[in-house]
Amino acid sequence: MISLAASPAFALDIITRKSVETRIAGKITSISKTEVKIKPQTGADVTIPANDIQSIKWDDDTPLMNIAIGQEKIGNYEAAIKSLQDAKAKVPAAAENIRTDIDFFSARVLAKFALADQTRLPDAVARMKKFTDSNATSFRFYEAIGFLGQLYLAQKDYIKAEAAFSSLERSPFADQQLSAKSSKAHVLLAQNQIDKALQAFEQVIKSPAKDEASKQRQLEAMLGKANCLNLKSQPEEALKLLDIVVEKANESDVRLQAQTQILRGTSLLAGGKNQEALLAYLLVDVMFSGQQDLHAESLYNLSQLWVTIGKPGRADEARAILESKYPNSPWAKKLSGG
Repeated sequence: MISLAASPAFALDIITRKSVETRIAGKITSISKTEVKIKPQTGADVTIPANDIQSIKWDDDTPLMNIAIGQEKIGNYEAAIKSLQDAKAKVPAAAENIRTDIDFFSARVLAKFALADQTRLPDAVARMKKFTDSNATSFRFYEAIGFLGQLYLAQKDYIKAEAAFSSLERSPFADQQLSAKSSKAHVLLAQNQIDKALQAFEQVIKSPAKDEASKQRQLEAMLGKANCLNLKSQPEEALKLLDIVVEKANESDVRLQAQTQILRGTSLLAGGKNQEALLAYLLVDVMFSGQQDLHAESLYNLSQLWVTIGKPGRADEARAILESKYPNSPWAKKLSGG
């Protein structure tokens, strides 16, 4: 639903929000890292908090941008990068807002790609760093800083990851503050500081959550806590948390669902429930293959579990897909003993 009918005489930007279904159409009049203001054809300006913006369709953008975003959603990152390159070539230099969005989408797609292909990490870090340095007043800034921290964490550059997440924590929005706290806990976990990470995740879970976005961040913290419990050899306690996440997760949050099933697989394996663990990893393979880094992890585990339950042919299939689709992932390297 759009709150304003299109008029040929009135150029329309359209903002899709995360919190409500109704979109807002008009002319965007100002942008900062915390908000976007839009002037409808009638009535006063409307201010949209940056963390509530799902997307903006600019009045003179190119269809290639929507094509690229669709390709990104299904994990077709190479095609998405090509579509964004073609889109930027068609957009005039004067269309700064559109070109900034294309730059952000390009950096985001490459970041996701790099999480499954470690050879792309240096380029992904450089691209995202360039965006954050050049667009400190963009409504995409805090989201970009979060991705930059994830990339530094993947590189095991814990000091820079911590700094990026500290920048995210300075956001005025509660959900992004909680996300930053959880991300810092992941930095601790990556350094094997399990008890400190566990405490940090618990603090996020216990924090007041007044909006839906903050509640989603708490579900993510539950995944972090479950990971810690698995590492502390407490798989049954981890599964209790994961059941809560399964019950409360938004169906549209495919990454959260995929992460949950990966952790369920780990917990079930630790409890000797190989068949149930296989089903959890198989769900990622079938339903969430667009999350390339998690898909690679599921394929690795399937290659091991199919052998355990007496189906070596299926194990060979999983191994072949992992080696062909994600040859530069840490899971392919683990498969080959690297």
